[in-house]
Amino acid sequence: MNLQLTNQVDYAIRAMSFLAWKEQGKWISSSVIAEEMHISRLFLSRINMLLAQAGLIRTQRGARGGVMLAKPASEISVYEVIAAIDGPVLINKCLGNSEPCTFPLSEQLKRYWQTTQTFIENELKSTTLADLIELQ
Repeated sequence: MNLQLTNQVDYAIRAMSFLAWKEQGKWISSSVIAEEMHISRLFLSRINMLLAQAGLIRTQRGARGGVMLAKPASEISVYEVIAAIDGPVLINKCLGNSEPCTFPLSEQLKRYWQTTQTFIENELKSTTLADLIELQ
């Protein structure tokens, strides 16, 4: 088993990073993003719909249309992108409210997973798209 993000999240982060990297405030064709970032156009259109619903991108149809970031790259965290696509990050089902765990040692293990969850969330929330495109 791998603990990894879905392809949809990976593609969303690629697309959002591309938008942050290109000149902000200008419409960029989804076809250009799909081609440059090696993402299926159909898959990208579904991702764009979710990102737009979350208020992370703006979309405009037509020949002069495309997508652009809805706010500066420095104000969009990696966590926001992940949550827009897959919902909140949850590394263990015992941390969710819907299914409490009651097996022996569940409370001890839950504390460990909660510490790990908090660490991961803090990292994802503190890293912005601007940070991603500046990494070298």
